[in-house]
Amino acid sequence: MAVIMVLSFKTPLRKLTLMVLDRVKRGRGPLMVKTVAATIAVVMISSVYSMMTIQKRWIDDGSANPTEQILMVKHLLEATLM
Repeated sequence: MAVIMVLSFKTPLRKLTLMVLDRVKRGRGPLMVKTVAATIAVVMISSVYSMMTIQKRWIDDGSANPTEQILMVKHLLEATLM
């Protein structure tokens, strides 16, 4: 909260706070990219696995109920957007 307040108003402390934040964040860009990429990959794998499970149920039962159809479309949209 204090950092937000310091950054909100134009004071001499604002420039000092920006310099400190800049130095703290240096070198963490590649780590953040890898973390975000891994998270997106896990969510996509989960969506594909759920779609495969629903598809397998359709093959076993011979027909799909409306709830499974909606879930399939939701998972397909998630995977497509990633």
